[in-house]
Amino acid sequence: MDENILKAQEMIRKEIDPIYKEVSKRVQPGLENSKYFPWIMARLMNFDQAGLVLALPDQYRENSLGRLEVSQPFAEKLNLDKKTADGYVRELYEKGLLFPTSKGPQLPRSMGQWLDTQNNTRYDRTLGDEFYALIGLFSDYELGPPREERIAQRIAAGLRGTSGIIPRWRAIKDIPGVLPGEDVRELLKVQDDFAVLHCACRKRYKARDCGVPEEMCLVVGKAALYNIDRGAGRRISRQEALDLLSEETAKYPVVHVGTRTEDPKKFRGVICNCHFDCCEVLRTPCVIGSKYPVTEYYAKSRYRATVDPAKCVGCRICVDKRCQFGAAQMKFYPEYNQERAYVDEEKCMGCGCCVETCPKGAHGMKVVEPPETYGGDSRMNLDT
Repeated sequence: MDENILKAQEMIRKEIDPIYKEVSKRVQPGLENSKYFPWIMARLMNFDQAGLVLALPDQYRENSLGRLEVSQPFAEKLNLDKKTADGYVRELYEKGLLFPTSKGPQLPRSMGQWLDTQNNTRYDRTLGDEFYALIGLFSDYELGPPREERIAQRIAAGLRGTSGIIPRWRAIKDIPGVLPGEDVRELLKVQDDFAVLHCACRKRYKARDCGVPEEMCLVVGKAALYNIDRGAGRRISRQEALDLLSEETAKYPVVHVGTRTEDPKKFRGVICNCHFDCCEVLRTPCVIGSKYPVTEYYAKSRYRATVDPAKCVGCRICVDKRCQFGAAQMKFYPEYNQERAYVDEEKCMGCGCCVETCPKGAHGMKVVEPPETYGGDSRMNLDT
């Protein structure tokens, strides 16, 4: 077993101050009974910071205060001077535990926002690898079941999720009728601010096999400014963002994942570059096991990969190194008297990864769904 997981398991066998269970309950009722979450909170904040979190919101707050400030009476009630209290707020903001609002600092509103506790590298040394391993255990074994419950609710309501595969733009660039929301170039064109993050999921699974670098999550717009301000995001240019989504990601077996929207101006902030062994969502159906297929976790794109067997030389790159979902396979072609690639359309997610990296150009993409199927009609996401 991974050494960091062993250290994480040793961590949760130690006694913990009840204040961290209270903080966990404040984050989300029920988490005070979690096997892992109170210990995660104990690693992220000291006792005084926990007391500050529990005392929020600041009932003495004046409108003149900044969004990351607390009032003097609020600090005094906690036996803190205002400078120390504001410093605590700033640290917890940088760690992703508090958010600036017009009503002052507030806790995350969802478990999706809580992911921000894991992507600021300036705290990695003090938190330690065992901290991220602990979050991995929490994600795999305690976040997975509620995610399945939300899938069941969504299916029962006849709704589609809003998150899904965004195809590689080079794989679909020559296909007529590509929607603006399906083309990452169009998504980036309407944005002014860009940042790249260290993937919160990838940091949890140090023993992963994919070899994908941690710094490969792209955030745009307000999400970029927020992460730059708290020191988690590295500002990049629009061209660097496009290079990340074309040149860099082409080196690895990752899929673009984001909010499906027809209008690029409505795009919700993040393009993840995911691999099944280190993606919080994909790990459930692909590694941990689920009663629902991967297509209920992330929606397919409108495209499916194709293979021209006349061009295929049987190199197996698509099968062994690129396709995450088992769609790229080999079969015997009598007319060529050898095995060559083909695509199982039922398994294909339409990511375009195999198309981009086929050395002989044997792979292509085709449209299989009409434009009206694109975009989600539900706000019931898996990260909330």
